[in-house]
Amino acid sequence: MKEETFDYSKVPHNFGLCATDTCPHADTCLRRIAYTHAPSNAIFLYVLNPKAMETTAGKCRYHCPNKKVRYAKGFIHTAEAVSVGQSGAFRYRLIGLWGIRRYYQKQKGETLLSPEEQQQVIAIARNLGLQQTEYFDAYVEEYDFT
Repeated sequence: MKEETFDYSKVPHNFGLCATDTCPHADTCLRRIAYTHAPSNAIFLYVLNPKAMETTAGKCRYHCPNKKVRYAKGFIHTAEAVSVGQSGAFRYRLIGLWGIRRYYQKQKGETLLSPEEQQQVIAIARNLGLQQTEYFDAYVEEYDFT
C-alpha cells in the first residue's frame, strides 16, 4: 500500500506548528507532522514555543491527532429537494447559523462541511419533512486543522 504524502499547502497559515521532536506523540501529532513538512520558502512559521512544550511532560494540550475526518462537499440537491414552501425556512435557518456568505459557499461545495455542520443540515432538512438517504453532493477525507 502506497503511503500518502503530506500536502503542506492545506495547512492554514495560523495553525500552530510544533518544533518539539522529543514529544512522545510527535509521530501522530498533526502539528509536528506539518512542521516537518514545512517548505524552505516558508520563512516565518507560526510555531508553539518549544520551551513551553518542554514543561508539558508528554501531556500536551495542543496535541492534534493526524486522523482524517469525513467532510461533506455541497448540498445543492438537498436544498433543491426541500419543498417550495419550506425552502425559505431551510435556507434562513442555515444562514442564521453560518451567515449568508458561508451558507452559499457551503451549499455550492466551495467550503467543506464539518461533521457537526453536516448534522445541522440533516436536522433542519428532516425537521422540515425531507427524508433522504443522502443529503450531500460529495465527501472528502481531510485533516482537521482546528
